[in-house]
Order: sequence, then C-alpha cells, then structure tokens
Amino acid sequence: MIHRVAHILIWASLCFGTAVLTIPAWAQPATPAPAEAPLDASFAVEFNGHWIQQPIMAVTAMPGEAVPLSMESRTTAAPEVCIEAPADTLTWQSEAPWPFVAPEEPGLYPLRIRHMATGQTIQLQVFVLTPWDHDGRSLDGYRVGRYQQEPRRGLEAYEPPEGFIRVTEDIVTAPVAPHFTLQQFLSKQTNATPEFILLQTPLLQLLEEVLAAVRNEGHNVETLHVMSAYRTPFYNASIGNTTVYSRHLYGDAADIFVDANGNGRMDDLTGDGRVTRADAVHLAEIVASVKENGSGDYTGGIGIYGPAPHRGPFVHVDVRGYRARW
Repeated sequence: MIHRVAHILIWASLCFGTAVLTIPAWAQPATPAPAEAPLDASFAVEFNGHWIQQPIMAVTAMPGEAVPLSMESRTTAAPEVCIEAPADTLTWQSEAPWPFVAPEEPGLYPLRIRHMATGQTIQLQVFVLTPWDHDGRSLDGYRVGRYQQEPRRGLEAYEPPEGFIRVTEDIVTAPVAPHFTLQQFLSKQTNATPEFILLQTPLLQLLEEVLAAVRNEGHNVETLHVMSAYRTPFYNASIGNTTVYSRHLYGDAADIFVDANGNGRMDDLTGDGRVTRADAVHLAEIVASVKENGSGDYTGGIGIYGPAPHRGPFVHVDVRGYRARW
C-alpha cells in the first residue's frame, strides 16, 4: 500500500501551516555534493550514500535501517529546509547527517524535502524492502529462482540481495524518477501482482541524464522505452539466458531505446531515413558521453544490439562498477 505521509513537529516551526521538521541554518552539513554536477534543484539530498538532485527519485532501505540524511545547497552555504516524513522516522540532532529510521513494514514511504529560500522540493520515494533469506526459490509465492551465493570476482555488486521492492497494484505506477515509473522496470514473467523487483538509484539517475541528452538533440520524447530491466534468476533462465551474473538480476541494468512515435521500436536517431544498428550505436554514444561527463559515477556496461525480426535495435546500459563494452 502507499503510506500516507504524516507530519511531525520536532524543531518548533511551521511550513505552510503544517507542522514539520525544520532544520536551522546553523546546523547544516558541510559535506558538498559533487561540485562538477549541475543541480536540477537549488540543493541536493544525500540518502544512504546517494546524492539526489532530481525532484523525485527512488531509494531503498531495509526495515528498521537507520539511513543517514544530509543536504547541500547551491544558493546559500547553509539553507533552511522543511522535511515532511512518515511519523517516527526522522529524529532531530544537532549535527548532520540526520538518521532516517525506515519503518518496519515494507512499502513506499515518501520523504519530501523543501528548500525554504526557493520553494523547490526533492521527494525521495523510499521503498522499504521485503527481506529474503534465500531459503527456497520463491518469495511469498513469487518465483525468484536462485542467486549465486558466491559473488562474481568477490565484488560487492554481485552479493545476493537482502530484500526486494514488493510491487502491489496500488504502487505499480508510482514514479521512481521524474520521467520513469516503477512499472517500466518490472520483470516480464507475470502480469499479476504482487511481484518483486530490484531497482538501483544510480541506474535511474543515469537514465534521466541520458533522456535529457536525447532531448537536447531535438528528439521530443517523454521517457525512454525500457525493453527489459529487472529479471529474476528464474525468468532470466526461462528465456534462455545462461549467464547467472547478469546485471539485470541485480536491478542496475536496462535495455533501452528511443521511441517517440510509440510504435514499440527504435526511432531513426541518425536521420538517414532508416532504423538500423547505426541508431543503437548513436544512442550508445550518448550513453557513453553521460557516463563520462554526467553528474554521478555511472561506471558500468554498454552493449549495442542491432535489429532482429521480432524487435528493433536497442542499447544495454548498467552501472556494475567496472567498465564493460560489447
């Protein structure tokens, strides 16, 4: 279910007539967001190690987890902000970061931060995960399959996941970034809910920047077409994939293309009047540029796929933490 935001009064102040947590200017953290990144808002929020600049962004936490929350402003050295948070999740203390304690019940808990000087807001879509101990091959009746218990090359990115976003009918269309919804990233093994998904914040941030770059080239498109994102190990094997370490299994990969006309296939990005592998190459070049010059650390894979009889060309992107190209 979507949990209604409760307002809490911790530092005696009102924000637009609603009691909220207001952090005074003198108590702001000194840690800056990445200096090379232009902010979408006049400030940035750090949640669990991720700097969020977009007006809305999905983040995750385990039940009861204490997650550090900090912020940084580009307009003032020490901004005043209002925070609307679920009841009993955020506690005032004199020094940053401030601990956000995730609710014990899995679900979606919006956390909204308003910059008082500009009125701009950043809304964190906090998904509290459903834990899984990997006992068996399914979670609440949903077939997941088996994750490799030994991480590839010993890398943390390949550790078996601790939990999943539980997707129910009332949150399936929830926004997870300014131009993307949760539904776009679901595994295609079923149309029924509830189901479970992994979705990593850096992937969403990368896709937003790629979309902005595509738009800057003059392509009038509201979002990127996500052909495939999260896959359970069960579904990944069922469609014939033999790799047991696919980044799709870990929630930080997506197969994408540009589809402004809504025909379900890649658009002609090169302007040559045809849709060919060259259009995937062009999109991959845009992705590579964002990975190199974007606001975050988007180190990972880029794969180029030409057209096939049943589909058009597309590009695989991921943020696995090391460079891969194919």
